[in-house]
Amino acid sequence: MLAYCVFFNNPTGPGVTLTATTTVAIDLAAVPADVDRVLVTASTEAQGARFGDAAGAVADIRGSDELRLDLGGLTTETVVQVVALYRRGAGWRLDAIAQGYTAGLAALAEELGIDVGDDGPAPVAAAPAAAVPDAPAPAAPAAPAVSFEKVRISLAKDAPDKTARIDLRKSGGEPGWVLTVGLEWDGRGARYGRDGAVKKYGTGDLDVYFFCRNEVTGEYVVISGEQGHRGSLEQWPHVHHLGDSLGPGGNGRPATEQVRMTPTENGDILVNVYQSVDNGAGAIDTFGRPRVAVRYGRAGADGLPGPDADEIVVEVGNGRNSFWATVAHIDVEGGVLSVDGETRYSAFASERMPGLDTAGHWVRKPKDGPVGRSKKANGGVGLTRYDGMCPPA
Repeated sequence: MLAYCVFFNNPTGPGVTLTATTTVAIDLAAVPADVDRVLVTASTEAQGARFGDAAGAVADIRGSDELRLDLGGLTTETVVQVVALYRRGAGWRLDAIAQGYTAGLAALAEELGIDVGDDGPAPVAAAPAAAVPDAPAPAAPAAPAVSFEKVRISLAKDAPDKTARIDLRKSGGEPGWVLTVGLEWDGRGARYGRDGAVKKYGTGDLDVYFFCRNEVTGEYVVISGEQGHRGSLEQWPHVHHLGDSLGPGGNGRPATEQVRMTPTENGDILVNVYQSVDNGAGAIDTFGRPRVAVRYGRAGADGLPGPDADEIVVEVGNGRNSFWATVAHIDVEGGVLSVDGETRYSAFASERMPGLDTAGHWVRKPKDGPVGRSKKANGGVGLTRYDGMCPPA
């Protein structure tokens, strides 16, 4: 719940002061202990303009370090979440968001749970853009240097270390960089040449669900290819499903279910695979080299990461027959995306989807969590629920 709102009609709050129309000062030591997150927003609505009209818009963040966030990729948006400061352990971390809204202040207020009536201004910051703490934040360890190394990693099922990383900061705030996460498979009965290339695709579908945890509120939401559950880049968890798989061999490609993400540091994601009675019995391995693919780079002509993108591919499964398998755990911290590709299975004969507790630990059988079921028998709805609260750690 939002505890305090600082904006042009209420320019001062505990630890936060709007010092000018484009400047906000944040004293983190004075922020109340029950406030876990400080969100800095900006708007051009009062000027009757859009962010696309503000060429070269940037946000300068000054404290123990000086940072600059490029807002030049915005176009028709009139409101933007600029940055968020959030508690992590005994300190604070910065999440560079730069997420815009075309529907204006009302849309942002609704997402934040603010009740905005027809009369009066919405209680959010209306500065064009800047977050400038004039008092240094508590000392924090220096951020590691940005890694510009090209990432091309393939992790085999029997690899002793099933983790890999991509430094998302390498984009330098340049617009047009895209992050996707998905599952690919070639189908049951797929045939391969001696070089490992697919000679003939097989058959069979998998249901893929993306379990997203909000580490600030403890809430979760499940994103899938089902209508009404595909998510949006414009609201938390800033994940959008790109549509159900065409099946193995469609357009001469493997079956793929993937999401596009706007990287944030206030949550993490599980890639969960469900083998319901609709798909037939059998282990994940029988679906033709299933693998998790994480790609990050400049968008190509199709809007997805182009051929020069960073890529982490994790082979999944070990032949175990189970209704559910978690095939990847993905998190972003300090601007670096990490992938844990260890395959973890649900409890024996259980159709409860694995999840995460409030501390981000994997839970095999969460109480009151989503339960898988036949889509055919339930009007295309594959789960009993798609949101709720994570179990306590």
